[in-house]
Amino acid sequence: MSHFYKVSKSGDVRLLKSVTTPTQARKSNALASVTTMLGCLPNDFLSGWMRRQIWDMAQCGISWEECERRRYGMRQDVDGREVTSSEFGTSVHKALECHLDRMAEGDLSPNNGPYATYVNPFSMWFRDTGHELVAAESICYCLRRKTAGTIDVLAKDSGGQYVLMDFKTRSVTVGKPEAKAYIKDCAQLAVEADIIREREGLDYMPNIMSIVIAVEDGRTGIRRWTREQQQHGLDVFDACCNLYLTMNKMT
Repeated sequence: MSHFYKVSKSGDVRLLKSVTTPTQARKSNALASVTTMLGCLPNDFLSGWMRRQIWDMAQCGISWEECERRRYGMRQDVDGREVTSSEFGTSVHKALECHLDRMAEGDLSPNNGPYATYVNPFSMWFRDTGHELVAAESICYCLRRKTAGTIDVLAKDSGGQYVLMDFKTRSVTVGKPEAKAYIKDCAQLAVEADIIREREGLDYMPNIMSIVIAVEDGRTGIRRWTREQQQHGLDVFDACCNLYLTMNKMT
């Protein structure tokens, strides 16, 4: 699903739930989200897997609407309910956000909520590495690129420099979770880091990290993107941005 943001004259930015298409965005002078623009980046594996999912479900007599809802897979939530992968990921993200807010208020105790298995590995690493939360779920935007995005974690490291982190909940049956971080993840963080650099007037580029959480058991991996990878990710985003704006006549 496409997402769009609106920047007010005062500089406030908000997600427009009523705007879901480029045509509506043009009329509203809205900014496409970073992830919407990155949708231009093809993923042959995911596309093929999704088509197989829909085919298998259709063969079982499941309606088209339900196939669409289930196309990215289903998970068993912590309460035993079957939910979509995106719903599960949203719940884990919310639990992490709430816990970070607690930590910012000085509460460093372990999480004991229903998603503790998915929260505590990251929160312990965040605390032990000396990071300080600046903001959780922080919206940033770039009028030049006509895009906006929400940063899961905007923090400062032990040296006082900005760092951006993004949560990804993914299936990791074997291997290390951080191996399930991809160029699209890097590109998302890279452009947001560049926006923060410009916004804050920094003389350096903030570091970026993908936090990959295994949906099976909460194993958490930290993917630290190198400067070379970060620059490549920024180049990839800018290419997707130019393509998206051109295709949708938003230049």
